[in-house]
Amino acid sequence: LDVYFFLFLSCHDEIYCKQQGIMVKTLSSEEAQLLPKANQSSSTPYSSFDELPDDLIHRQRALKEEGVGQAAFLIRDAVIGHQDAPYEGYYDPYNNEGDKIRNAISVVCGRLVVQCRGFVVFVGWILFSLSFFEPPHWCRDMSHLQIIMNLDLDEGADGVNDNGYGDCEYLLRARGTTADGEENQQYYPNSNAMLLTVFQTQIIELACLVVICIYLLVRFADDGFVPRLFFFPGQKRWRHTLQIWVLVSLLAGNLSGGTKFNPLLRMLILGTFLRSFQRELWTFLKMIPQMILVLSILAVIVVFYAWFGVVIFYDTPEGKESFPSLIEGIWTLWICVTTANYPDVMMPSYNTNRVTAIFWISFMVISYFYCMNLVLSVSLNKYDESIAERSKSRELLSKKLLTEAFTLLDHGNTKSITRESVMRVMLILNQDIPEIKCLSHDEKHILFAFLDKDGSGEICLDEFLDFGSILLLKLSKTSDYATFVETYLPSIYRSGKYQVLCQVVQSKYFDDAIDFILVMNAIIIAIQDYQLLAGGDYEINAHFNDGNIDTIWEVFETAFTAIYVVEASLKIMVNGWKKYAESPRNMFDLTITILALLATFYVYYPNTFNNSRLIQFVVMVRVLRLGRLIFTIDAFQLFGAVSLDIIPAAIPIFLVLLFFEYAFASLGMALFGGLITRDPANQISFELLLARDFVDNAYWANNFNDMFSGMNVLFNLIVVNNWTECEIGFEYVTGKKHLVRIFFFCFHLIGVIGISNVVTSFIINAFFQQLKTIEQRKGWEEQIDGEAVINGSRAVFDASEVTGTETGVEGTKYYATIQPKHADVELDERAALRSLFTRTQSGDSEK
Repeated sequence: LDVYFFLFLSCHDEIYCKQQGIMVKTLSSEEAQLLPKANQSSSTPYSSFDELPDDLIHRQRALKEEGVGQAAFLIRDAVIGHQDAPYEGYYDPYNNEGDKIRNAISVVCGRLVVQCRGFVVFVGWILFSLSFFEPPHWCRDMSHLQIIMNLDLDEGADGVNDNGYGDCEYLLRARGTTADGEENQQYYPNSNAMLLTVFQTQIIELACLVVICIYLLVRFADDGFVPRLFFFPGQKRWRHTLQIWVLVSLLAGNLSGGTKFNPLLRMLILGTFLRSFQRELWTFLKMIPQMILVLSILAVIVVFYAWFGVVIFYDTPEGKESFPSLIEGIWTLWICVTTANYPDVMMPSYNTNRVTAIFWISFMVISYFYCMNLVLSVSLNKYDESIAERSKSRELLSKKLLTEAFTLLDHGNTKSITRESVMRVMLILNQDIPEIKCLSHDEKHILFAFLDKDGSGEICLDEFLDFGSILLLKLSKTSDYATFVETYLPSIYRSGKYQVLCQVVQSKYFDDAIDFILVMNAIIIAIQDYQLLAGGDYEINAHFNDGNIDTIWEVFETAFTAIYVVEASLKIMVNGWKKYAESPRNMFDLTITILALLATFYVYYPNTFNNSRLIQFVVMVRVLRLGRLIFTIDAFQLFGAVSLDIIPAAIPIFLVLLFFEYAFASLGMALFGGLITRDPANQISFELLLARDFVDNAYWANNFNDMFSGMNVLFNLIVVNNWTECEIGFEYVTGKKHLVRIFFFCFHLIGVIGISNVVTSFIINAFFQQLKTIEQRKGWEEQIDGEAVINGSRAVFDASEVTGTETGVEGTKYYATIQPKHADVELDERAALRSLFTRTQSGDSEK
């Protein structure tokens, strides 16, 4: 709160600080009234304006230089790599001297917008998740069903059950003998995830909407309460317009009770806050025109073959079953394209006449092997183009914005800017722009030295264009990696015995010994569970549940746990926590070790829980570490490292798939909710029994009776196999064959052929990008002009002088790594470090 209070005060540019000899201007009556109120506030420890901290005084000085504030925001956009609007599309709190209160509010709210964004996204996910736990809309009022009419219900004034769940309370929990004679089964199969009442859902939704409304109000304040800026043409306009429209619709539905379409609206409001999702969605939308061209060719082929099939199979078993009409023939061949009914569909004709294989094989070769792979090729090509376009557009945007920032700071048109100007910009970056990490005093001087490649003390345009890159640097002192023993017990650290221990723990033989113990651990568990693994009768030893270590297996499990604890303790002691925690494998090992240790204490410490099977399960998870044995092979190690890097970057594209599944699941609940039923009092259940493929496969849980079930159905469609057996059930219960087919066809077209191909394209593209990056990280140790030693993706350097510029940081070595802002486009970290540590001559810089 103090930070925001000081930012607010510091925006009054006419108020000068008296510290360090700075004169204080006589205050106006309004300003004189403002200061005592602020000083009397219990939220600040400062009793007078004289006691304001140095940072605030420095901020006042920095903003006296024209263009510093605007330049800082341009640099921010260059680092982030996108602009929702140009600078003139935002309120400028640095160049509006006539409205100081509004300036202060804009600066404070600008920080709040960034710092609260993560919380608002979290609130959006809560809204998104409500659909999984609220009573489904289809069952809230089902008073016409016999099962409801047979109950003695306590009804409210409106005739709807006042238990908070509506009729869902009874329908989704009803069990008994089903229409097909099975006992104690759900009448309306569902996931039993209805945890919230209708009222609870409305209250949570309303609270989330209030949070989002407040956030949008803060954004409006960030834009100076100027509607023209809040709805500035471009991304700001469509995003804010969509957010307000969705909020109004959700609020209207919440207050009126008309919430049937709220799940879709909740998804939309969340999507407007997920920039990476929007980027991947836009990539997919740009692929659609070329995909349509290929799919049009496929459509012509399917229609032609269907027409041909109706003719050649006329009055045959194949014709009556699969080609009774052109429409049915098209549907049969479409299923064939998805491979869900091949070769079953061809067998009636093939058994009669082998020549018909020409029809089927030629169709599959053209449609499946050619057209489907052609769609993938188009998708991959467009995705590669999209990645290249993103990289180029970000590079051009960065150059454009940094050039504008340089021009603002080059007041005398001298083609250079001073050290003082750069430091002032860094101060504003620290205080006003939370998107950029806060820089310490030493880091500011080191980063300036990276900019000043020729050591002239001034920055030319070519040097300034590296500003975005240097702000991606993560600097850490080598002393930060000192171990506890090295810092607090130096005599022990320097002793010969401890150094021998360090050499042993850091050696390859230590890891090999632990790997050998892991193998022994796996063998012992396999011996213990042999009967179970072999499929024989398995009887649990009664001693396992007595809470004592009195079997050989419990002795082994406890011993292994102790060994793993010692291993983790030694590695942390010798390597230090910071270095240890940088390894994902170490953190996985530590997590499993802690779980095993806690399970051991929980089971064997005297209490009512004595099931030592818990320890065995945790120890079995520990055996997953054996996977690292596989990755000792160079090829596997490379693929494993690539896979770990791909996973974070893949999240946005999987979000696109999740959102499409969510949208279709919401639509499916509206169209087909409650229709998959086994209720003997509901005639629909007997209609469903006629769908023999559905019934024989016991696909009862594949329904849209709740959101979890609907998402499962759609995931099954993504996998493709047996989707027709599920679809046929909905045809029978709806009696609307074409509606059901359109629904399933559209999802397959968008989800399987469209988005799944984008996912595949992403993985292929990301794999080759990461493969190249991993190879670069494994590079040799490289020394750059005596400035730094680069090993892999990290550089070690003396911070006292960087690229010929004195930093004033004496006797300290630093590690430097690049932290890319964008996971979708790979950065050659080694080349970036090499460039930053390479000196230039003054003449070269000017060129």
